[in-house]
Amino acid sequence: MTKLRDKIKMTRCKYCKSKENLTVDHKVPIIQGGTGKNSNLQCLCRRCNGIKSGLSHKQVIRYFNWFIEIQESRLSAGKKPYTLR
Repeated sequence: MTKLRDKIKMTRCKYCKSKENLTVDHKVPIIQGGTGKNSNLQCLCRRCNGIKSGLSHKQVIRYFNWFIEIQESRLSAGKKPYTLR
């Protein structure tokens, strides 16, 4: 059986671009009906993979864009942006 790491390019994290502690992630998690096909795999670092957890890639992008909209709205209203811990 082919290892998941051999199926995709493992050079850097899709989200933060880190080159350390790389893992294979399912864009659509198995628990949401995803598969082990190459088209459903991506390279993430351990930290980003842990934060993503059981969310799909599309859900993560949607939340990221939503957060950007909130930040831009706060800035245009003269308020301080939220900070991430």
